Amino acid sequence: MMILVRNRLVPSLRYQWSVRRYISSQQSPFDLEDGDEKYRELNQMYVDMFSPQAEDALSKDVESNEKPTISDLEELNNDMNCLLNVGYHKLTADELRKKVELPGRFILQSLSNNPYFNLAVENYVFTKTPLGTTPGSSFANQRLLFYINRDSVVIGKNQTLWKEIHLKTAQERGYEVLRRFSGGGTVVHDLGNVNYSFLTSREEFSREFFNRLIISGVRRSTSEVPLALNHRGDIVLGDRKVSGSAFKIAKGKAYHHGTMLIESKLDQFHGLLKPESIDGVRWNCNSVDSVRSQVENVPLGSVQQFIDMVVEEFKRVFYSGEVENIPVFYCDEDVTINEEIREYMTLLESDEWKYRKGPKFEVHLKCGNHSMTVERGIIVESSIQALVGSSFQSFIDRISEFKDIDEKLLI
Repeated sequence: MMILVRNRLVPSLRYQWSVRRYISSQQSPFDLEDGDEKYRELNQMYVDMFSPQAEDALSKDVESNEKPTISDLEELNNDMNCLLNVGYHKLTADELRKKVELPGRFILQSLSNNPYFNLAVENYVFTKTPLGTTPGSSFANQRLLFYINRDSVVIGKNQTLWKEIHLKTAQERGYEVLRRFSGGGTVVHDLGNVNYSFLTSREEFSREFFNRLIISGVRRSTSEVPLALNHRGDIVLGDRKVSGSAFKIAKGKAYHHGTMLIESKLDQFHGLLKPESIDGVRWNCNSVDSVRSQVENVPLGSVQQFIDMVVEEFKRVFYSGEVENIPVFYCDEDVTINEEIREYMTLLESDEWKYRKGPKFEVHLKCGNHSMTVERGIIVESSIQALVGSSFQSFIDRISEFKDIDEKLLI
């Protein structure tokens, strides 16, 4: 089977039509050699799925306006994701540990769309990467990671969740809400967005270095995508932002990770992030504010095309003898999992991290003339005395009980 798009869940049923066109001229999705019995059953399943008889049945369903359910689509997407990932060697947890702990450069691409797994692996690689340098010598353990998350809204470590996100809207649209391990502002992820993470030493860290590498890699491959840096060091296409960045520096190491919009459904992003100010509510906090920007997709053929461009530029910049000496590895949560990665995932999923990790804040509501002071997620002062000692999140969960508070101001 000729796979044109790698590392992506199939959006709805569009992919089926391309597979049918292919099968119309081929006997089967895979050309199986003798002895490949372990794939024969899977192969036959897809032959049956995309046979002319199956196409006729689907056409009748379409004509009768019978739409597949969300669960049907998710099941198909999962099956297709497994099919697309056939042929990749995924590192086991032990293999990943050895690669990370040994000195040297490498590239790691996740085949998972689980944001909790991907952020956990990123943190694991950052934590386990050795400094491996002596005073005066250059760092030689740079690592480059790529991952693509399903629909998610990701806030910075030092942000106030309810100030940044229309939480109710995000949840209704099926977006995961996460607090990452790095600082910076809030970003939205979907399957059309690539997340990259460049790891280096604290001494050699530069906020603009990797963004310049990205621009150089894209320009080297095509002259039709005039990416540039704006005055803040962000990657832009004309006057539109196409990438957001965040950084972490700790224990002699640093990483720059960011997003790159390629095929994102930008219309679905509207209404997820709050504007800088909303009439009727005032926040007083030391949290990091997101910089609101107009965004645009980079006009490339696929997310994988962007990854390939950046991989080649990374190899060129860090050329050491032979370009192929910088390997590309793959990971996935079905095999690349260990206790430390699980612990990071559990932390990211916890209410303690999501809702209580943010900085102290005060919120003042014009309606009812209410105010609250929150520390580590707990209301320590409030004009509503009964709320003191409870978590701010529990108040949000019960906000409909307070008739003089407009819940739209907070969620």
